[in-house]
Amino acid sequence: MALDVDSKAKKRRDKAKEAIALALASRWQEAVELNREIIEEFPRDVEAHNRLGKALSELGLYKEAKAAFGRTLEISPANSIARKNLRRLDQLSEDAPAPRQGSKATLQLFIEERGKSGSISLTRLPPDGAHLHVAPGDAVQLRLTGGGLTVESPEGLYLGEVEPKQGQRLARLMEGGNRYEAAVTSVQEDSLVIMIRETYQHSSQQGIVSFPYKQPMGGVYSYLGSPPLPAEIDLEDEEIELDRPPIIDWDEEGEVTIAAPPSDEEETVPSSADDLEEQPGY
Repeated sequence: MALDVDSKAKKRRDKAKEAIALALASRWQEAVELNREIIEEFPRDVEAHNRLGKALSELGLYKEAKAAFGRTLEISPANSIARKNLRRLDQLSEDAPAPRQGSKATLQLFIEERGKSGSISLTRLPPDGAHLHVAPGDAVQLRLTGGGLTVESPEGLYLGEVEPKQGQRLARLMEGGNRYEAAVTSVQEDSLVIMIRETYQHSSQQGIVSFPYKQPMGGVYSYLGSPPLPAEIDLEDEEIELDRPPIIDWDEEGEVTIAAPPSDEEETVPSSADDLEEQPGY
């Protein structure tokens, strides 16, 4: 009997890791299918319901995503991950848009280096709240417009503008041959913060610093915490074992966060432990 229990727990853990890997690769449809398979075998698996809700929301299936997070709250009424994701979904339109491409930034982008990268809060956000359709970790595009910089999603969705002084500086450097990458780090109803990183400096721009005033006195550090982790993840106050990767989610401020799958001992998911799924960080 003990062997059967151990085997079942291992199977559940392995499937959770596989589902997490699919999410980290932005393979959302496959993630939906696998998490539903896990739920069929383990109906009270809170993490699987949360992962399912996240995958559905990434596909633009907001009504189904709400149902998945709602099921989490039926099992664990105090579950903070489900509650904050439902709050986020409530801000979005009920009309499902075309599935997002799921373009994610590389981890290197979130290692902030003095002078070469900076965190920027966008101005002139879209009045219809279209910026709420992106999530922390999503790659975004920088567009030269009127001597400044406009920020768009990979699908061309307008997200906002870089503050004029900084935008004009970066625009001049881009026109001179510099190249930059950018990604979302925080999404809220009234704000959208992105990280911009210089990836190539043209010889004509040598000696010109892209971000001269907004960096700390140190050299290199991780903008989203230490150690840097994959995008769109959820952590809380418990330690996360190295062989237990996280699920992808948002934290209270819209920052990237992670939550681990169950361990071997967690054959059932007691509601008293549900709120230990996250740990500040990233």
